[in-house]
Amino acid sequence: MKKELNTTEQHFATTRSEAERIVEQARDEEKSNLTSQKIDSKTNKYGEYFVVTLKFTYNTPKDIMAYE
Repeated sequence: MKKELNTTEQHFATTRSEAERIVEQARDEEKSNLTSQKIDSKTNKYGEYFVVTLKFTYNTPKDIMAYE
């Protein structure tokens, strides 16, 4: 049997408000599955940007084994 335990997504945003909107949207869509969020501010020669990291947890090995 193969089950997904967790997923990590990264998104690019050009403004802080856009990055916060991505987090809010993820909270609304995946209420109980969103376990971690992080907004990192980065800069390069083209300017400032933001990397949004979202972690979703779907199952634990204990839960999967309990329902078998």
